[in-house]
Amino acid sequence: MNNRIAFTRLALFALLFAVTACGPQPATPTATLPASVVPSDSPVPPTMLLPTPELPGPAIQHLVVGQAIDITFIRLITINDGWAIGGTSKASDHVFRTQDGGATWHDVTPPEPAPAADQPVAALGFFKDASSAWVAYGPAGMGAIPPSAFIWRTNDGGATWQYGSVDTSIASDAFSPWYLTFVDDQHGWLMVYLGAGMMHNYVAIFSTADGGATWADILDPFTDDGGIQSFAKTDMVFMDPQTGWLTRDGNGVDAIPHVFRTTDGGVTWNRLDLSTPSQIPNLFTDYACGTYTANRFSPTSAIFALKCEDMATFQKQLNFQYATTDGGQTWQINPLPAGYSIGGINDGLLYFDPNYGFALGRYIYQTTDGGQTWTLIKQVNWDGQFSFVNMNMGWAVARNEGEIALVRTNNGGAKWEIINPFIAP
Repeated sequence: MNNRIAFTRLALFALLFAVTACGPQPATPTATLPASVVPSDSPVPPTMLLPTPELPGPAIQHLVVGQAIDITFIRLITINDGWAIGGTSKASDHVFRTQDGGATWHDVTPPEPAPAADQPVAALGFFKDASSAWVAYGPAGMGAIPPSAFIWRTNDGGATWQYGSVDTSIASDAFSPWYLTFVDDQHGWLMVYLGAGMMHNYVAIFSTADGGATWADILDPFTDDGGIQSFAKTDMVFMDPQTGWLTRDGNGVDAIPHVFRTTDGGVTWNRLDLSTPSQIPNLFTDYACGTYTANRFSPTSAIFALKCEDMATFQKQLNFQYATTDGGQTWQINPLPAGYSIGGINDGLLYFDPNYGFALGRYIYQTTDGGQTWTLIKQVNWDGQFSFVNMNMGWAVARNEGEIALVRTNNGGAKWEIINPFIAP
């Protein structure tokens, strides 16, 4: 989720250069009402779907031209085209689009019903390309659970939006969208956090096979046998309509780190335990380990990060990369660079293919041989949510001690410059 953080420009970025530019203003987004009945040829059972509710009120208002904005999540598609989530301090999330590499932004927020002033909503987005995107809204923090949650979709860069919805009646404590992913224009999944207790971290998974017009509840605490309900989920990705991966961190309570794999579109998940690195046979005894950041290349090929913290102080990390080419039957294990630390879901491993990628955090490393060797590119003094379009061009939402800024690199992370984002005319 993208929690709003107020800020003044960071002192740590004082040596970076500000960038501004202009771009064309797209049309104001509008909503298209979907049909309220499920078609007979719907790819998911009609009994699992409910009529799409009408929007209950006026939409979140777009920000005015010239307004400075905070970017809290960024996703660039090309060196020029990209999307972001953010807004102004303590307000509900907006959706932005850039056509000049992040220098200026257009507010293309979908017509999400505006909440009460004291109950802002947070957005979670999946941005497939420069034209296609999906956005789910939920309460920011522990806000009241809405009767329905809307999932918006656009195929024209945010000029117009349509919506589907998911039923929130399964939630009693919380309803927060956590992961949203698509493998093509039709097939997507939404994981929603429902609450925690007794070493459990309850979630529901919804899926769509019609581009987001309708969503089916395919797994929740009432239908899952407990396989994935324990512990925090750290990533969920799919490779095709049937095959997906899920990572989580057992925090030492579950001694054996593992990943989950599905071959039926997320309805059931098979746990795959990881083996101990040969050079440290007692790793899982002395350290609390969990899996993070799934990178998938084919239905059977994937790379994960293993984060291990010593259980004595939880100050020291020994981290590894696990790669498989046979669906998790066997693993190639390589240590991640010394000094490299995984701080959460916003950093970790980012691969463009099985050979070329980054280890991202306060230490930025590159590899060109699938993680067998790493080259230190830069040490920074901020935590980042990164978006790279190739091995050179990248952006990051940089945070340090409650401050936030948008930064950009054109040399693989060796040098970063600050961007002061604002709404373009």
